[in-house]
Parts: sequence; structure tokens; C-alpha cells
Amino acid sequence: MFPRRLSHFSSLHKISYTTVLFFFISLGIILFVYYFKVPPFYSFSLRVMDMFYAFNHSKPSDKVVLILIDEKSVNRFGRWPWSRCIIAHGLEKLKGAKVIALDMVFSESTVPSSDAKLSDTINGLGNVVCGFFMRGSATENPSDEVIDVLSDSAFLRVPEKLKVPMYQYIEANIEPVIESCFLSGTLNVESDEDGIIRHYPLLSIFEGNVYPSLGLQALRLYFGRDFRVTTRYIYAVGKKLPIDKVLLNFYSLRDYYYRTFSFVDLYDGKIPVSKLKDKIVIVGVSEAGVTDIKPSPIGYIPGPMFHFTFISNFLKNDFVFPNMYYDLIFIIVGGVFVVIVFYSFENIYYRVLIYIVLLAILLLVSVAIYVFGIYFPNMFFILLFVMLFVALKEIFFIAKKSREARLIKSMFGTYVSPSLLNILIQHPEKLKLGGEKREISVLFADIRGFTTISENLKPEKLVELLNMVFTPLTDIILKNNGTLDKYIGDAIMAIWNAPLNVGGHAEKAILSGWEMVKKLEGLNKILKKKGFPSVKIGVGINTGEAVVGNMGSNQRFDYTAIGDTVNLASRIEGLNKIYGTSILASENSVDKVNFSSLSFFPLEIDSVTVKGKEKPIRVYTFLEKSENAEQIKYVYEKGLSLYKNGMFEEAICVFNSLKNFQPAAEMSRRCKILLQNPPEDWNGVFHITTK
Repeated sequence: MFPRRLSHFSSLHKISYTTVLFFFISLGIILFVYYFKVPPFYSFSLRVMDMFYAFNHSKPSDKVVLILIDEKSVNRFGRWPWSRCIIAHGLEKLKGAKVIALDMVFSESTVPSSDAKLSDTINGLGNVVCGFFMRGSATENPSDEVIDVLSDSAFLRVPEKLKVPMYQYIEANIEPVIESCFLSGTLNVESDEDGIIRHYPLLSIFEGNVYPSLGLQALRLYFGRDFRVTTRYIYAVGKKLPIDKVLLNFYSLRDYYYRTFSFVDLYDGKIPVSKLKDKIVIVGVSEAGVTDIKPSPIGYIPGPMFHFTFISNFLKNDFVFPNMYYDLIFIIVGGVFVVIVFYSFENIYYRVLIYIVLLAILLLVSVAIYVFGIYFPNMFFILLFVMLFVALKEIFFIAKKSREARLIKSMFGTYVSPSLLNILIQHPEKLKLGGEKREISVLFADIRGFTTISENLKPEKLVELLNMVFTPLTDIILKNNGTLDKYIGDAIMAIWNAPLNVGGHAEKAILSGWEMVKKLEGLNKILKKKGFPSVKIGVGINTGEAVVGNMGSNQRFDYTAIGDTVNLASRIEGLNKIYGTSILASENSVDKVNFSSLSFFPLEIDSVTVKGKEKPIRVYTFLEKSENAEQIKYVYEKGLSLYKNGMFEEAICVFNSLKNFQPAAEMSRRCKILLQNPPEDWNGVFHITTK
């Protein structure tokens, strides 16, 4: 009885661990998709957020009025653009307005008298905010005089580095008009990844000056106060706005048009003075032929409505901002309910039904949160997390029924690549307890000076260091279809072409060794920042026949390789200490590789016999392809040829010409020793007597 209870407790502990793991996996995926805006998920999330606007029953501010040059106006005065005298006459009817914002640009001169009439009218009103466009490309900028006048509208006191859009060109009003404007603001609106405009840009930079948007300038003039700009926020009359752009809270189209009048009615004086007095009046174009009709979450709307929406949101404090921290609370709550449902109902059909109810409840709660203006929940990612978490939990539950698959994963999942693991799962008959003889490539990688490192680090720091080094090196092995044989203290042993056939296994082993050395160069920078000493490795590679298989008892065994091929790879790894190299490979491996497609090439370092072996073997290191490396190879091979032919004095001169190349320094030192004690039967092979 007691063993059963103990087993049950252990199972619950394991399930609890996987639950936490799946939670963070799901969360990690969601955060990745969110921050990197992975299509099509990010576009879907935006469309889901758009649906919330249907529940916005807030009305636009009664302090903002929109005057549109619409189809009715065009039928009266003809196609746009009109004579500027017509615009001037209409603007004269706005003398009771507190602020007039023009969502239009008069960038080219027309009839002088018409231009003068418009500029005189704007100047006489004294409360007009004109618009201009920031452009990423154009043939030329306006005159220096126009830019100089425009600079008076820029914020004066701003931080030096703001993360806002920068532009090289502008499209501004002609000089007489821009001089008559009280302020000027940008008209740019940018669409999201799916082409829909949801955000309103607040600041832009041109020639070092920071310019507010048309809506922001209108509010500055309306309140008669300047706004404070910091590196992250704009502080305006008790409100805090993001520095770059703000999410607009759109109203219903019916409510927009309730605050909208036709320009022709303004021109004819048919708009009651009370409708305009002390208001912010935005004048713009809505006639479809002018192309200022833009996509929004509530449909295609005239461009001036984006300025209208921003100003109304500001005046009514209708902004509803997204908040990732609140979304995380939603996610945690959803995750907790998923866990409760999973462990409360054994029947999967009941669980699925309750999951659907849970999703519906989360959706209803999120709508309520938006309607009450608490924040703008990103419901798509919240629902996606719940569905992903549920999927992982249920898939894992079903997968547990396959005992054989789990056994294979536990045996090989940590030391073979995913592709090899899939083959093993599909063909478990390939696994043999006894073993087989086959050609393999073997790699040993050893940390240099590990004893010194271990003496200077606390045990927990030493383990952390080993994990930081071994993890990326192991990833390289697995990426190149290698099998991680074992960790041997401060060393790694890996094999290729076992347990399954791997084409070009010698090349993959050499490539792995090369990538390990390169990886360590970048890893040492990270280690230094964390207070760890720099780490160097020595890599040895050999190819040949060996016995491979699951070796051990029926209850406990490991997949490994044994034989002379393995021993020689280990000896070759140790030779790096002698030659000052980071990687060495035997001729058995190098001769099987075509280096034409690789970024490096082999350089023969020496011919040696290692301790315990009588057969000589050529060993090679590798150099990254470059003109300098080719020169090193040419000179070193010349010195090596002299050395093998017993011409030690000449070889010394050649080796000494290679500065900062450790193998050459070692060979020069050796030649000096051989000069003092010339061998009687020299055959160019050096005998290594140490491991």
C-alpha cells in the first residue's frame, strides 16, 4: 500500500512540473509572437482589438467640430483644389472659434491675389494651426525661409535623443501662408502592418527640430500652455501621453457625423454661431476624389477624423491604453482555470466544453474592462495563450499513453538531434543492446586549464560556468546531426554516423569542431561580463571503425562507442596543448572532406605517433579562408617539408618568419632541440610520449 501512495505522489510532482513548464512555454511563444509581430498572428490580434470599438458608447467631445469639404461642397464649387479665395471666405465665418486646425497644405503658389487673400484671412484670425507633411523622400525641400518660419512651431526644450520618426523632407505651405499661421503641425498618419490606421503619431523630427502633430498643436493653442517632453512621455495639462504615438479610441460613425458640417454650409453662414464658438474647428477634405479617405478600425473615414478623434480623446480623457502587465494577469488567471479544469475532470469531452465556456467568459470580461475604460486588453493573445496552454496539456496527456515513444525519448532525447530522434521513434528496431562495428567520426572537446579555473570558483559558480559553456557546444553537435556520447568532467565526447547513418559524417564532425571554437570567441565576452574567466578548449577529431551500441545491463545502459578510433581522437585532442592550437583532426577525417564549400581549409601541422600507438598519423588544424591564411599555409608547409627532410636549421628560419602562429613557434623550438641531438634514423615522424 505504501509504495503505491509514494508512486502516486511522485506522479503528481512530475505533472506539476510539466504544468509549469507548459505555462512558460506558452507564455514564451505568446511574447515572441507579440514582440516580433509574427504574421499572421499579429494582424489577427489587431483585428480582434478592432471589434472592441463596436462596444464604445462614448460620445465625441462637444468642444471639437469638423468642417469637411465633402461631395456637397464639390457640387457647389467644383473639383478640388479650389480658388483660395473660397477657402478664405469660409474661414472668415470661423471668427468665434477658439482654434482652427487646417488639415490641408497649400504647397504651391497660385494667383497672387488669391494667395494673399488666404494668408491675410489666416493672419487676421490669429488662431489658425496649419498642417504640413513629413516625407521620407522628395525631390527637394521648401526654401530656407519657409523652414526657418516653420521651426518656430517646434518644441524648444526636448531631450537630445528621442525615439520618434525622423524625416529628411517636408511638404509645407507657401511662405505667405505659413507666416500667417499661429502654429504648424504634422499631418502624417501611419498604418499598422495590416494597412489599418489605429495610432496617431505625436512627434516627428526634421533637421534636428521636434515637431508636434496637428492635433497636439491645436491642443497647445487651445489650452494656451506648452507641453513638457521627456524621453518617454509628453506631459500635457495633467495627462501623460507616450512619446511616439497613441492608440486612438474610435467612436461610432454616427457620432462623428453628428459633429460634422459641410464646408458649403459654413461658406453660406448656415452653421449656427453657437456650434462654433470657443470650439476647436478642424477643416479638411472628405471628397473621395482627393484620396484623403483612409482605412480605420471602423471603416474608411476622412483623414481629418483622425485628428478629430485624437483631440476628442484628449479632451474627454477617452484614451484606453494597452497594458502588457494587465494582459499577463489575464493570462495567469486563464492558466489557473485551465489547470483546475484539467485536474478536476477526467473526461476529455467535458474538459473541452468547459474550456470553451472559459474562453467565452474571458472575452466577456475583457469587453467590460474596455467599456469601463480600465485598459485595452489584447484579447487575441490572451485567448491564444489559453488555447495553446490547453493544447500542450492535452497533447502531452495523450502522448503519455505511448510508452515506447517515451522510453526512446528518455534514452536519446538529450544527446541526438531532433531529426535522428524522430527516426529512432519511427524505427525502434534499430536500437540494439549488444552493438555493431561501423565507421564513425569521433570528437573530443576539453576545457583548457580547468584545474586552475575550478580552484578559483565556488562549486555553484563552477557548475554555472560548465553549463554556460557546454550548452552552446552541445547545441552545435546536435545541429550537425551528431550524437552526444557523454560529458566527462570538463570534456565532451560526441560521435557521428551512429546510431543511424549520417552522410558526410567526417565533414560534420570537423564543422562542429570549427563552430565550437568560433562560438567560444563570442561566449567569452558574455562570460567576462558575468565575472567568469575566459575559457579555451581543445578539440580532437578522428574517423575510423569502432564498436557502438547500448552497453550495460537490461536495466541501466548508455549508448556509446569504444575502440582505437575513439582513443586516437582523445590523444589528438591532447596534442593541442603541444602545438598551441584549438582544433586538430587526423588525416583519417580530413581526407574524407571536400573543403571547397566550407569557409576554412586544413593545414597539416605534423606527423606523429601518439603514446600507445606505433602507426604514424598526420594531424591538421584549420584556418579561415583569407589571403593571409593562404600565406601562412604556404610558409608553414615549406618549413614542414624542410623539417621532415631533416633540414632543421633551414626549417628554423622559415618557422621563425611566421609571427604569432603558435604551431610554427613549437616547430622552431623542436628543430633547435633536434639540431643539438640529431636523430640517427629521422623519418619526419615525431614520437609523442605524453598523453
